[in-house]
Amino acid sequence: MKNLTILIATIFLIASCDNTQTSPEPPAPANPLLGSWEMQEVHWITKDTTYSIEKAQPGILMLTPKRYAIIWTPIDKPRTPFVNLSKPTDEEKMAGFQSIVFNSGTYEMTDSTMTTTALVAKVPGFEGGKQFYNYTINDGVLKITMFDETYPNGDKPGWFGKYKTQFVLKKVD
Repeated sequence: MKNLTILIATIFLIASCDNTQTSPEPPAPANPLLGSWEMQEVHWITKDTTYSIEKAQPGILMLTPKRYAIIWTPIDKPRTPFVNLSKPTDEEKMAGFQSIVFNSGTYEMTDSTMTTTALVAKVPGFEGGKQFYNYTINDGVLKITMFDETYPNGDKPGWFGKYKTQFVLKKVD
């Protein structure tokens, strides 16, 4: 009797299943930018010359599916620590501010471009501003070149049209 009950229940389950086949949605293409990228080099590219930091100071670009954060040092030597970490002088504060760059927020991308929108920015007032990048990835090395920037009010920075900033980054786990 027990076997008959199991058999009837199995037949009922099979008969009640919807056997119509539908084509599955194709998976979304994987985002090759996801993860953490460590700064290796920085290049400021003009029409005539490229200024480079071949061995960049510590910096990182982190990307989740919807958010980004970039922090880097635009100088070629280690940052100078404050003599008294809890009481920096005005000169130390100025040097500290000038020796670091950071923004964090949201981004959109295509197969070769990324547009970021800052929610947090080193420069007060840049929140809502956009930066525009081209990128390529080869063998775990990301080259990402900022070619445009737009302030929240629509203005452009003084460097616009004069140079581009290229970051060379290595994927880290």
